[in-house]
Amino acid sequence: MGTTLPELSRDRLSAVERWNGPIGSVAITMLYTFRVWQRNRDAFLHQWGAEFGGFLVEPVIMLTAMGFGLGGYIGDIGGVSYASFVAPGILVAYAMFHSAFESTYGSYMRMETHRIFDGIIVTPVNTRELILGEAMWAATRSVIAGASVLLVAFSFGLVHSPLAIFALLVAFLTGLIFSALALMLVSIAPSIGTLNNFFTIFITPMFFFSGIFFPLDRFPDLLERLTWLFPLTHAAYLSRGLTMGQLDGSMGVSALCLILYAIVLLPAAVKLMRRRLVK
Repeated sequence: MGTTLPELSRDRLSAVERWNGPIGSVAITMLYTFRVWQRNRDAFLHQWGAEFGGFLVEPVIMLTAMGFGLGGYIGDIGGVSYASFVAPGILVAYAMFHSAFESTYGSYMRMETHRIFDGIIVTPVNTRELILGEAMWAATRSVIAGASVLLVAFSFGLVHSPLAIFALLVAFLTGLIFSALALMLVSIAPSIGTLNNFFTIFITPMFFFSGIFFPLDRFPDLLERLTWLFPLTHAAYLSRGLTMGQLDGSMGVSALCLILYAIVLLPAAVKLMRRRLVK
């Protein structure tokens, strides 16, 4: 009789857990992080039909309304159509929204309502692996959302370079950053209603002030400088340069900023969520 998949999975897990030293520790963390990601992926696939509209239909509506409707009155920006200008920004904006929603309401429900987090941390999975798995899944959703926008933009003729495929890496980094920020809020949220403030005070203003719908040089000098503190500003700048095929050295600075945001915010999210979950 052949070996079953669960037995193979247990054998692989046992082999990894026998490793010693830093390599073994990293391998175990990666494995358990993947298991948390896998659990969320399976839950998503079970009800994917309920989320189809948010991934594919909504980008069509947004690009049509903003790019072609409003764009018909605005005209070209920087030598490209308004639709071509806003499409890369909408790509990372949707990456932000999907990650933020998943890591606020989704994570809070898994933690407080369904008590899934409690069930996970009594297994060998620790809080760091749990939170990293949550963030990785949120970033995966960001990539799916970004790919949907990119597909719609391509079908509308708004993609001007094959380098646009690398905008999905920007979407992934954007997802990690906003997942970490969202989880930091979840760690201190007394109720699910508190999460609304995250979108009202933080996400929505960033959506409008990060250079998605108009160039930042339209702002007063001080306000323009402040907008570069937003991670979404760097994400939109990178996404637009890749989609247009217009690369320059300043894009490397923006990429570095996004990486630094992720490096700083993810450990902070893990630390704060550990305080919430381990009492």
